Amino acid sequence: MSDYLATKEDFEAIEEGIGTVGKKELKFIFSNSKIIERTTVISFDSQFLYLWTKEKQRPYQIPHEVSLNQEDYAVWSTTVSKKEFLRVLPLWLANRNQFANPVICGGLMTPFSQFHHGDPYGTKEGFLATLVHEFAHVFWNSHKLWWYSRKEKNLRLLKTALGLYEGRGIISALSASLPTDAALGEVFAFCSEYTAAQLFWPGHQKNLDLFIQNRLRTLIEEEQKKNLDQEDSVLEPTKNPHDFAFVFGKILLAKYPQTWPKLLTQPKFRLYL
Repeated sequence: MSDYLATKEDFEAIEEGIGTVGKKELKFIFSNSKIIERTTVISFDSQFLYLWTKEKQRPYQIPHEVSLNQEDYAVWSTTVSKKEFLRVLPLWLANRNQFANPVICGGLMTPFSQFHHGDPYGTKEGFLATLVHEFAHVFWNSHKLWWYSRKEKNLRLLKTALGLYEGRGIISALSASLPTDAALGEVFAFCSEYTAAQLFWPGHQKNLDLFIQNRLRTLIEEEQKKNLDQEDSVLEPTKNPHDFAFVFGKILLAKYPQTWPKLLTQPKFRLYL
């Protein structure tokens, strides 16, 4: 894969994935289209970076000389996947704000699928589902549920607590949310991917179901052997976010098939002071 060059099918797959996120059937998940529209999709081969933006739905290319291996093509994420790419990207992306200019970045379909041969992501459907999954991460991240990003409100909280410790027991009116565990973002992404699979890609849903069933049987065996007074559960979200998402995502989908997006994007616990 060190000399892989993109094909027409690679480009068409990314454009199909982008289009899927905008379908009306997924509007109840991606309810704010502006977040998706401002997301830049970045992929690459051995010679070029390829960028899709709101302004250019067909890719434009940027030459690079970064050395790549098979593993580089195997992952998609909400960051620029190799720091060496930052040297050739436009400044507005290289120095981007992750909320104002979100990205998803990863390998083209052909090398990605070859790497994932034998797991649920080794097919075209699996690749398309991966793009939906990453767009879902961008959407959940935009709510900043784990991110204390409003400096003025943070200072009010800090000063209120200081006043209480100093014996000034007056609490001015303010509201605040306790941070949400970032693992819920993985649940949101899984639920988005699984919903899209149910609607558009039955083969991928079948592959996911078989893969997760085997994984859960293994986790059940491991959990039965654990002493949870001394070690973490297999469901510990900071260590096992995907396993955590497999379990809680499926339960949420079954119990709240249409409202789970709202449940997972609400503040975890709101204080009114």
